Amino acid sequence: MDIFGIGLPELILVLLIGFIIFGPKRILEMSKTAGKVMGNLSRDASDIQRKLNDELEGEKPVTPGAADKSSRQVQP
Repeated sequence: MDIFGIGLPELILVLLIGFIIFGPKRILEMSKTAGKVMGNLSRDASDIQRKLNDELEGEKPVTPGAADKSSRQVQP
């Protein structure tokens, strides 16, 4: 299992050092905050993507020459 090039032994070592430095309560608080931030970012990205899709669907594709044909006046 490699996550960003970090294997399981390295991940355990990082977590162990985090527990030693910050303590278990602080680690849980930081994890909760990181989860909330990631959720907000995901939600914001989805909103932006939905808005862009709505804007792009609202625009009608213009066929080349269509404006020229409709603006031409027929002369007798």
